[in-house]
Amino acid sequence: MTSEADGGAEGGPAIRTPDQRVRVFVSSTLTELAAERAAARTAITRLHLTPIMFELGARPHAPRELYRAYLEQSEVFVGIYWQQYGWVAPGEEVSGLEDEYLLSGDKPKLIYMKAAAERQPRLTEMLARVEADDRASYKRFDNADDLAELLADDMAVLLTERFARPVPAAAPGRRPVPVPLTPIVGREDEIAAVVALLRDPYVHLVTLIGPGGIGKTRLAIEVARRMSTAGPADLDGVSFIDLAAVRDAAGWTEAVTAVLGIRPEGNRPVLEMLIDRLQGRRLLLVLDNVEQLVAAAADLATLLAACPDLTVLVTSRIVLRLRGEHEVALAPLPTPPAGPQADAETVGRSAAVQLLVARARQVRPDFAVTSDNAAAVAELCRRLDGIPLALELAAAQLRLLTPATLLRRLGTGLDRSLDLTASAVDAPDRQRTLRATIEWSYSLLGEAERALLARLSVFTGSSVSSRRYGTPCRDRIIAR
Repeated sequence: MTSEADGGAEGGPAIRTPDQRVRVFVSSTLTELAAERAAARTAITRLHLTPIMFELGARPHAPRELYRAYLEQSEVFVGIYWQQYGWVAPGEEVSGLEDEYLLSGDKPKLIYMKAAAERQPRLTEMLARVEADDRASYKRFDNADDLAELLADDMAVLLTERFARPVPAAAPGRRPVPVPLTPIVGREDEIAAVVALLRDPYVHLVTLIGPGGIGKTRLAIEVARRMSTAGPADLDGVSFIDLAAVRDAAGWTEAVTAVLGIRPEGNRPVLEMLIDRLQGRRLLLVLDNVEQLVAAAADLATLLAACPDLTVLVTSRIVLRLRGEHEVALAPLPTPPAGPQADAETVGRSAAVQLLVARARQVRPDFAVTSDNAAAVAELCRRLDGIPLALELAAAQLRLLTPATLLRRLGTGLDRSLDLTASAVDAPDRQRTLRATIEWSYSLLGEAERALLARLSVFTGSSVSSRRYGTPCRDRIIAR
């Protein structure tokens, strides 16, 4: 196989293998380790690698010229030893077993010694030299199954450290922050507060809390962007990890390692591997959409405790309840005050109106707050409670509708507000309507929590539910 050196991996140069399998040369005596050789072959094959082995039956070892040629074409040397030193050919000073080891040169070496009550003296001497070789990994095993497990794990680690894919994965902490496609509006105070917390050397966990659609993700992206471009000089990197698609609490560490370009290492626990790779690195990790993973909050605490230079910014609809957690609750954007005076200048100062106008101009460039529409714009923002997602969904409707027309269509019905629909096809499903945003939260509730929500959502008589729906609705649930 043609190899291309690519320096940088710890423990030796990485070897790119874009099209061919890594060849693994297995050295051992044949008859006494037949079961172990079969186990090694199976373990290597299951990793989609090519085992190079000699099963010549009658001869205790292969001719020197043949195994020399195969060694030259192999990338990894595996030595399996037990009691016998092997046959020493006429004219040779060492057995083929030891000669293979000597000819392996600087190749990665995985050495396995089977437990034995006694060994041939020359094998004992050879193993003493092997054990002193700092280029070799040296482990003991009891049986063929034990060997197969050790070899599979060690090969997985070796492949991770020494054999690279065509495009090397980025170093931990160097994954790019998403590029925002629109400017953030009305959140300067919150951004400044979060950035100040993250720059505090005694703060390692900040959680942005708020209901769906309040703008947690957008604010987190803006904070990450500012920290990566104007953060402390000794900050190693900033990474953004979207966990919305991860529903298994135990899977968040795998999602993080995938984004950071850290590949699995055999059967090693992912959290342990993540800690090992992030220790000593001053990183900011942004974990977005964590509300469905709070059951794994203890793992996050373990990661932070083991990596004192790590800082984590979390977005969630609920708090994690971890020690040292700093909560920043996001409120709706301020809306225009209610009252008879709704001039365009006063209405335009509201952050909610500014967001509505900015997003409306994406679909209608000439949109502006005027004396004719100021009252309708102000009421529209109040009706939508200053929630950024609701304002953005409403702004998309202003392509064809006037603010007054949209306001009449929304009427007094909560259902109609919930069904405002995003025009962007790349919007996440949970943010395509306000109803979908609420359903995302509802889907995370257990049966007992859903029952409690249903009881808290009951109104009778001429309550707010009757006014919103326009019909008597005794015992009607408005929060679905």
